[in-house]
Order: sequence, then structure tokens, then C-alpha cells
Amino acid sequence: MLTSEQIKPRIAVSACLLGQPVRFDGGRKRNRFITEQLSRLLEIAPIGPEMEAGLGTPRPTIQLRRIDGRIRLVQTKDPSIDLTDRVADVAISRARQLQGHISGLIVQKKSPTCGMERVPVSRGPGNASERNGVGVFVQQFSLHAPLAPIEEEGRLNDPILRENFLERVYALDRWYALEPGDLSGFIDFHTQHKLMLMARSSDAYMRLGRLVAGVSGKTLIHRRDTYLQLFMQTLQKRVTRGHHCNVMMHIMGYFKGDLAPDDKLGLRQLFDAYKALLVPLSTPIALLSHHLRRHPKEYLARQHYLTPYPHTLALRAVV
Repeated sequence: MLTSEQIKPRIAVSACLLGQPVRFDGGRKRNRFITEQLSRLLEIAPIGPEMEAGLGTPRPTIQLRRIDGRIRLVQTKDPSIDLTDRVADVAISRARQLQGHISGLIVQKKSPTCGMERVPVSRGPGNASERNGVGVFVQQFSLHAPLAPIEEEGRLNDPILRENFLERVYALDRWYALEPGDLSGFIDFHTQHKLMLMARSSDAYMRLGRLVAGVSGKTLIHRRDTYLQLFMQTLQKRVTRGHHCNVMMHIMGYFKGDLAPDDKLGLRQLFDAYKALLVPLSTPIALLSHHLRRHPKEYLARQHYLTPYPHTLALRAVV
């Protein structure tokens, strides 16, 4: 079993966030979290939809604009120049090229090509813009590579969204390491992620368990696709503090014959402190990991819930 410390997922990132001079004015918008932290742990592939569509830099500004009821990507000063199809073709080509080879995508917020949500949509001179657009590249990329986690650089400032995104990136990368016909590997993958699934949805946890329980060599290929779609949908859900506490209580149950009453009390007090926002998630997880080292349990040692990504990211210290 490969640990999160031993793998290096590949993600795609908007080139401007890497400091490349690809913005409309030839400028850069380097993101330090990506370039100084993630770049040490992830393999990063730059993407520049406008440049790949042949628009060059510097270039006229572009915007999303509602024209005859449809949202189009056009030049701001000359809306007759429609770039929608050119950028959409780049997205489709990139999605086909990268599908199965990247485990995530980070894009520039509010960009008419790359924004995930709330991108301004012009309604013409004198009319207030709508704030419900999605960048053309991201829209088409997600349609043709629907399993890849996508996040905006601005949303990564939210510790919970940041942790959720990287949990999904590392989980998908572990999936890609499986051989398509490896039945035992498929079962092991599910086993190693049980607690991550339990923390998000008991219903999805049971449904995924049933998919795995009835699998055979003949049905594996079909069930893999169904499993992965539900697995990634489930991981997208944010874990509440209450659900984290339920899972940690479940883990504590494995030590019921090993821990002294004071140790059990100490764990329960930490769980309560975490639920009351007094300590971050890393604090009770660290104590559980300490007890696991003292009293090894093979099932728990294989659970990615305890170490979903490298410790050096320290994401659970702020959630």
C-alpha cells in the first residue's frame, strides 16, 4: 500500500497562477500557496486556454455576454468577435488529453474562461452584469473530464475547501494507480477509504460497500466506473465536526481493550473540544495516531482517513 507521502499526484493549474506572463496585459498573478507549497508535493501541468486558443498576449479583454438568450465569450469592445467555440475546443482537447492523467485542476477565479462560479455575465451597455456565469474552459472541461476535482485559487483560501480539494486529489491519484482488472486492488482501495466515506455519508458508504461486495472478475470493469463516480461525488461533500467526531469515536472503539480509563477520557475530552471549536482536527487525530503506534491495528493503519495527504501540508491544523 502506497502512503500519501509516497505518491506525487499530477494536477493542472492556470498558467497565470504559476507566474507565467499569460494574462491579457502580459501580467502575472502568481499564487504562493501553489508555487511554494503544492509545487513541492504535486506535479504541476500549466494550462493557458487563451494562449492555447491562439489569442496571444497582450490581447483585447474578453467577457461572458448574454446574446440572444445564450451566454457567449466575446471581446469586450467588439462583441461581434465570438471566441466561445475556440476556447471550448481547447477545453475538450485538453480534457481528452488529461483524462486519467491528472488528479485535479486549479483555475483563476472570476475568469471568463476559467472561473468556476459567479463569473460576471454582461447584458450589454447600461445593464447590470449577472453574477452567475461559469468560464467556458471550465464548463467544457468538467463536462468531458467530470471526475477531476476542480477548485478556484480564491476558494483555496478557505481551509475546509482546501483540505477537501486535496483529499480528493490524493484519493483520485491512488485510484489511477490501480490496474483496471485488479480485483483485489479494487477491494483494498475501498477498504482503505472506508472511514473517509463514513465521515461523509452513511448512505453512500453502504451503497459503495454493496458495489464492492458483489463484484467479480466478470463484473469488475462495469462496477469500477459506477463505483468511481459515486466515490468522487461522496468525497466532494464537506465533513462536519459532528461526523468527524463520530468517526473518531469509531476509531477509539478499536482500542477499547488497550487503553486505560484516563486515556479514553482524554480522547473523549479532545473530541468534545474539537466539536466546540476549541482545538483543530489535527489535535485529536494526532492522539489517535499516537495510540495506533502504541497498539498497532492493521485495519486502522491502512485507513487514509488518518493521513489523506502528506503531513507537511498541515491542513488539519486549521480546520
